[in-house]
Amino acid sequence: MIIVLLGPPGSGKGTQVERISKELGFYKISMGDLLREAITKDDEIGKKAKNHLVDGKLVPDYLVLEMVRRELEKEKGKGDIVFDGFPRNLNQAISFDRLLNLAGKKIDIVLYFDIPFALLARRLSQRRVCPRCSTVYNLETAPPRSHNICDKCGSTLVKRRDDSEKIVKSRFQVYERETAPVEEFYKRRRNLLIKICSDGSKDEVWKEIKKHIEKKSYKENSNQKGG
Repeated sequence: MIIVLLGPPGSGKGTQVERISKELGFYKISMGDLLREAITKDDEIGKKAKNHLVDGKLVPDYLVLEMVRRELEKEKGKGDIVFDGFPRNLNQAISFDRLLNLAGKKIDIVLYFDIPFALLARRLSQRRVCPRCSTVYNLETAPPRSHNICDKCGSTLVKRRDDSEKIVKSRFQVYERETAPVEEFYKRRRNLLIKICSDGSKDEVWKEIKKHIEKKSYKENSNQKGG
């Protein structure tokens, strides 16, 4: 099974993708992780991606798709996959379909995290990140065990510069503009999209997500037995 998680930064995707990975055994492919890994490796793709990020530009689609293609090659045989933060725009969504077709795979569910801007801004104002291991916390909804200290490596947590309300609003508008066609693509052309109201608690959201995954899995198993 392949699941795609869509939603603006701060909508709760990161928390839920970790649960899908840990509790349901899905192999996680996160665009943020792929970018960090490529830059750390400092290979040709990593250098190109880094140059764009340093200039304050988005990483071009062709580089993003190549990173995903390499990860799919590496993933062979791992079974269920969950994608976080990809595809970001319509071109990526269409090209992703082609990549999956070549690999003999298909997307089963697209979960879209729907959240009002006011709540998003509040959540991001409380977000803290570990500068060493990149673990993300929220002081309100998912705090560390010790105040401002990373549970995993003990580093002091920091607030991202781009989590100010002005920047958050700009990113939210850009995200909506870029991702609206992707949402429409999966809803109308593929009939895969399921909206998740992510304004509830993380456990409430998880319960909703798990219900949809289990329902899809049950249908697939029933079809295989029937066929």
